[in-house]
Amino acid sequence: MAMSTRKQLLSLALGCVLLLYIINLNKISHVGDPQQQAYIEASIPPQLLQASSNNPRREVLPYTTPDQLDDIDPKEWIYLIIHYHKTGHDLSRSLRDFITNSTELKSNGEENAFARRHHDQYTKCPKDVDMRRSMIYVQVSPNFFCDIKTLAIELLSHKKKTKIKIIHLVRNPFSMAISNFNYHSAYPVIEPWVMTARPCDQEKFFGVQSYPELLLPTFLQQHSEIGGVGANNPIMYPDDFKALSDRCHALFQNSFNRPGSEKWNYYNHLRHLDPTQGVELATIQMCSSGVNGGDLLRMANNIIKLKEIEQLLAQEDCTGTGVPCRERIHTLTLSLDWFIQDPYGMTIRFLDFALGNAITKGEKIRIAQRYRQSYYRKVSGGDSHITKGKNVETPKGNIVNPMLLESTLRQHEVLGRILGNVERVVDDALGYPMMDADGGGGEQEIVPVEGGSN
Repeated sequence: MAMSTRKQLLSLALGCVLLLYIINLNKISHVGDPQQQAYIEASIPPQLLQASSNNPRREVLPYTTPDQLDDIDPKEWIYLIIHYHKTGHDLSRSLRDFITNSTELKSNGEENAFARRHHDQYTKCPKDVDMRRSMIYVQVSPNFFCDIKTLAIELLSHKKKTKIKIIHLVRNPFSMAISNFNYHSAYPVIEPWVMTARPCDQEKFFGVQSYPELLLPTFLQQHSEIGGVGANNPIMYPDDFKALSDRCHALFQNSFNRPGSEKWNYYNHLRHLDPTQGVELATIQMCSSGVNGGDLLRMANNIIKLKEIEQLLAQEDCTGTGVPCRERIHTLTLSLDWFIQDPYGMTIRFLDFALGNAITKGEKIRIAQRYRQSYYRKVSGGDSHITKGKNVETPKGNIVNPMLLESTLRQHEVLGRILGNVERVVDDALGYPMMDADGGGGEQEIVPVEGGSN
């Protein structure tokens, strides 16, 4: 009798726990719940609240899970997460783990799917691409310099029945540039390569291919306008590369610019130049150094290439199966700026695209909750990879307002126009309304914000 009573009590207790869990799950999933919103806002690290931007071009675009999601069998797809320097290294690993931990998909266990910032000398596509269904891959800084039909075939790994979902992690180019400067000028040094880097050297792939000659065909022969940028208004012109090179040499190891600086390494320049010059030098390196940098322009190039696959190959067969390319290559472009603002909501959006109905709404909520909590812990703990909310500090202890650095870049004669054009390409890929011709460059007003970097 006593044993039966204990079993009944235990069953009742478990039932209560389950009921409380369901009630709590509904509260968590209900975005409009004031108490839940208050709890979430109270958990946001102060440095992220201080660093909020007044630039509407970085605000998260609203997303609501559709009433009907696709029925997706993850085992039928390749998953490829692409990112660049300062657009989500740690985030890309987290997204990969969300998939592998909630499905039967496996990771290749490598840092990249193929060589980063490298390509086949003749096709100009990534080299040795061999991705397989039911696998998820992460790739940093791929070189997509080939024609789009060849690129589509490479992304499908020359397999006739393959389908691929690409998650393209990008970022507003101005916040990307300032984050790059903040990260590499930090003390103590975080990545040793800045001690030996030669930012003004004219790097060549295979000793013969320059970065400009690989990029310019995309920029000058763009098939259709993207955000107002196209063949009649390219991201940049051939002479722009020379202008950036001349300015780089004026800043780097030039005693006329700063006495004694001819003996400095790249890191010394980032630390000891005036911060407005330091961010200029770092951003030139992010544009022009194709082998060891150049990710700002590489990101723009790849957005254009993936968009052209979507547009031009929409009705065309990639590999002779009778299936249009658009049904086999699905791309979702997400901004790191969005994940910073709304880690929970962006995780849900990623999971909806990647998995559809393959996992339940409850599972997605749990994954998104855990990611938000882990991200906030990293921010509060001062993770070195996270520059959002951190001020730029000079060796003498002076704090530099990041909005001043952004204004410097926007007003720069060459970089302002180039980054403004990249901004419009990024905005188009993210789904922002098209800006006026002057909206992305030097003419845009920047409202100073108290606090940290974007």
